Amino acid sequence: MQTFLNPRDVAVDKTRIRIDAGELLRILGEQPGMTNAHTSRLVEHYIRECLEISSPVGAFVLVEAAGAATRDRMVIEGKEFNTGKIVQRMLRNAVYYAFFLVTLGPEPETLARSLMNNGNYLEGYLADLAASALVESVTDQLEGQVRKLAASQSLKITNRYSPGYCSWNVSEQNKLFGLFPQGCCGISLLESSLMQPVKSVSGVIGIGAHVQYHDYPCKPCPMKNCLYRKDGKNTGNSIPGLSGKSWEP
Repeated sequence: MQTFLNPRDVAVDKTRIRIDAGELLRILGEQPGMTNAHTSRLVEHYIRECLEISSPVGAFVLVEAAGAATRDRMVIEGKEFNTGKIVQRMLRNAVYYAFFLVTLGPEPETLARSLMNNGNYLEGYLADLAASALVESVTDQLEGQVRKLAASQSLKITNRYSPGYCSWNVSEQNKLFGLFPQGCCGISLLESSLMQPVKSVSGVIGIGAHVQYHDYPCKPCPMKNCLYRKDGKNTGNSIPGLSGKSWEP
């Protein structure tokens, strides 16, 4: 498989986006069997509206894994990425790295901000929450295309990992963005290293014959109070997850 630094665009199919409305209700604190019907309708409404107005795009670059990697860092195109021990452990045995960018576009966050500015705080929060779930679903599509590319070479992939998680400092975004042309996917970085549009995701996926994919990628992450944990160990929100229904267009 050839190394390339020209971004490969990801074909995003809106009809394949899947959102578990029950998971969003869990984050809101709704308990099984006690779901508020009005809140449930609002969640489904803003999932639908955010998807309709969004303009999702994504891209990734493929680079060969250098031999200079250590327990907590790797060197890519002359740049030292201080990913930390957790990410490096999960990426070990990778022979290629797929660095990626994904965005939902600015429209959903504009909607959420407008609702809040008009005093509709619940609706604004729900729109923001729905947009976060939607951009993760779009990133699932990118991951699937990286998996397909790897499989064509009889290789496997790791889970995806992003700056700001698993002890990988968010300031490392600057190095990651340095692998892409300026303005790729319409995403830019603020001085704080946060992305604009806000509903964007960046990160890396390892590729190799001996890498591992974990069904519960939250397990090694030290962020125990993250609302999005999927291993049942969220100390900040211990309400059991709802089975819910998956929403799809």
